[in-house]
Amino acid sequence: GDLLGHSKAIFMIGANSAVSCPIGFKHMLKAKDRNNAKLIVIDPVYTKSAAKSDHYLRIRTGTDVAFIYGLLHLIFKNGWEDKSFIAERVYGIEEVKKEAKQWTPEKTSDVTGIPAEQIIQVARLLATTKPATVVWALGITQHSTGTSNTRILPILQLVLGNMGKEGGGCNIIRGHDNVQGSTDMCCLADSLPGYYG
Repeated sequence: GDLLGHSKAIFMIGANSAVSCPIGFKHMLKAKDRNNAKLIVIDPVYTKSAAKSDHYLRIRTGTDVAFIYGLLHLIFKNGWEDKSFIAERVYGIEEVKKEAKQWTPEKTSDVTGIPAEQIIQVARLLATTKPATVVWALGITQHSTGTSNTRILPILQLVLGNMGKEGGGCNIIRGHDNVQGSTDMCCLADSLPGYYG
């Protein structure tokens, strides 16, 4: 929660924290209030979180990966990526660039239903506002494309150089206080505590 206080932009996708996680959402509102953080909400439905957003993008369900590639297209095209962070900390970026190349704002708009101007506006905002955090919940994970969704969002943060920074990173909002902890405590059948096989 307090880490969100350092965010200058909060990119919420597949989440409606105003309803599902109101205490966490209060930290986002605090970042808006104290830090002038911009809240961007991407959701097929105009939610209570969207009502508090600076930018609401109505996305066609199941097109999250295409949308993020549309953002990456613009980031690479304009040289907005964090080149030194990528050089020092990231590998395999050429494959991502190759895929992003085809996702023009027009094509991304056609697939996602989000107007091209909004895609451009949000890409510019994310690229010029540091640090930015990405927030998601079950709207991203519980999908036939859930694995791809949860891979593309950290890629976006790596490209922008927002990983490992206060107010940056990926904030996955869970419905239970110990979802990850239960796996750490060895509820996974194939591992011992400390992730030993």
